[in-house]
Amino acid sequence: MNHCLDAMEARLTDLLQTGLDTGGTDAGRAFARLAEECETYGLHTGSALMNRLAGLLDARAHALEKEDGPLLDALFTAERYIALCRERLQETEIQRAWQRDCSQQTEGGTHL
Repeated sequence: MNHCLDAMEARLTDLLQTGLDTGGTDAGRAFARLAEECETYGLHTGSALMNRLAGLLDARAHALEKEDGPLLDALFTAERYIALCRERLQETEIQRAWQRDCSQQTEGGTHL
């Protein structure tokens, strides 16, 4: 799952660093592929966000006048989603470590 989050974050960073210069319809396809990868990891909201970005980028590639607002909103929503996923993963790892430590101490005869 971290790999997927890293890939999402890298793609979003690239988009920001280029000043939202999408590079044509290839950018939309790249986000659509990320949406599929998100689905395989069970990140359904991430998939929806990546599909939303893909659609916005596809439309942007064919627009004469570029509107940055909707694309930036979707981009920052996706960044916040990634941050929340990372927080949740960290909480889960802390909980597992705690349970493992408690289990080992109980087996060893000491209690917390």
